[in-house]
Amino acid sequence: MSNLIGKQVILTLKRSTICTVPKHKAFVQTLALKKVGDTRECEYTPNVHGMVKLMPYLVDVKVKG
Repeated sequence: MSNLIGKQVILTLKRSTICTVPKHKAFVQTLALKKVGDTRECEYTPNVHGMVKLMPYLVDVKVKG
């Protein structure tokens, strides 16, 4: 996924944050995802890559376009 850095991506929250690690809840909040199914378009930066890499079970990443 590091080959996506610099591209526009769509992040989708695919699972609830109930019973997850508090750090992962904070990451989801930082990515501005609130409910299951919420999506957000953003640039895939190294910061976003680090967060998504730690919680692949919560967030789905698709390339925009």
